[in-house]
Amino acid sequence: MSRKIDTSAQFIEFFIKKGHYLVGLSENHFLNREYKKSLELLSQAHTMFEKGGAKAEAENVKARFNDIKKNYLSKQ
Repeated sequence: MSRKIDTSAQFIEFFIKKGHYLVGLSENHFLNREYKKSLELLSQAHTMFEKGGAKAEAENVKARFNDIKKNYLSKQ
């Protein structure tokens, strides 16, 4: 007699909230010129947004990732 509780909405909300947190943290590392750590966090944020179904935000994060990789990381 086990009742299953649907927690999928909470997981989706968690993934999106975690994605926003990781993007903010990534920006902080970017401002401190820690580009590799910033890219690492953006990659994690992209994954969180995809898990949460926020495809538009995932694409924005991917574009930011590619921008940092192209313009800042190749110069070091």
